[in-house]
Amino acid sequence: MPGQQLQHWRHRTEPWERFQSWGWSLCLCCTAAPLAVAGLYGGPGRAAQGEAQQQGVPEEGPRLLQVAVVGVPNAGKSTLTNALVGQKVSAVSSKTNTTFVPTLGAFTEGPTQVVLYDTPGVVGKRQIRGLDHEQRVRSAWGTAADCDELLFIIDAHRQVVWPDTRVTTLIQQLSTDPMPDWQCPPATLVLNKVDLLMKDGRAQELAPLCDQLRSLHPFGHVFAISALRRDGIDALRDYLVSRATPGEWTIEAGKKTEQTPQETVTEVVREKVFRRLHEELPYNIGIQHESWRNFADGSARVEQTIVVPTDQVRRIVVGKHGAVIGQIGKSARLELTDILKQPIHLILNVKVRR
Repeated sequence: MPGQQLQHWRHRTEPWERFQSWGWSLCLCCTAAPLAVAGLYGGPGRAAQGEAQQQGVPEEGPRLLQVAVVGVPNAGKSTLTNALVGQKVSAVSSKTNTTFVPTLGAFTEGPTQVVLYDTPGVVGKRQIRGLDHEQRVRSAWGTAADCDELLFIIDAHRQVVWPDTRVTTLIQQLSTDPMPDWQCPPATLVLNKVDLLMKDGRAQELAPLCDQLRSLHPFGHVFAISALRRDGIDALRDYLVSRATPGEWTIEAGKKTEQTPQETVTEVVREKVFRRLHEELPYNIGIQHESWRNFADGSARVEQTIVVPTDQVRRIVVGKHGAVIGQIGKSARLELTDILKQPIHLILNVKVRR
């Protein structure tokens, strides 16, 4: 970075000398209150098992649905997007507001492609903190306005146990004016984290919650899911496929994202950083891609830099004797090896922007 002094610490996630290749499920689907049980789904789900191999874009009859995944911060938007796509395309963290721009992912079923946009968390005008936050919120609503379908996801457990007034305010805004010239696309309500309600013995409170939220906006359908456990994901996928209309595919056949491998590495590293240190870290941490080098054995050496604002934050990220950055690097490397289908030698730098 020209004109900026950078202090850094480097960690290799493994010795560089080692070069060898290496339920229950509930879906509640509503077309009218009260809730009705649509079906039970077990196992990892079709997305987790992998989609059928696509030979290419159908010459006749391709169908497309573009879907915005919208909700308040920490409702599970990124987890849902990844579950529907069947691959990590968006960082997941318990730290709120870690999706900065809409993230694109897709899945295909026969001649149909469903494209999902994981958007930054939306809040009401009174909860916006600064210009950057306002731009993220506006980008979420802008993405939603351009889509064919809107999935409004809420944390059902939190909404039952400790109601979030932002949720009801934003659902009311769907019918009014979250942004100028707003026209709400057909909207589906997704009640996430219902497994926690089952665990607490409060499943009977889902129906009243559904009735309350549908009184604020005419949601066409309601799905109760656990995105983390993948419960109800197959039924939601089937519904989205049924909503597709004739149209050219947005993403190349056989792909689940337009992200480059370098961008995938950045997303995964960012997720691991915030997962490991979400309470200690500020939002102004950046992940920069430095280099990618492929080797004859099929592995790749990838270098990324975590840029932090202060020496204190650098010490937190590195940890005593490099223990924290080591855990982050190992976790990221294992997941990237699985996603990219090749051994990854991950090198992480930690630098302070002066």
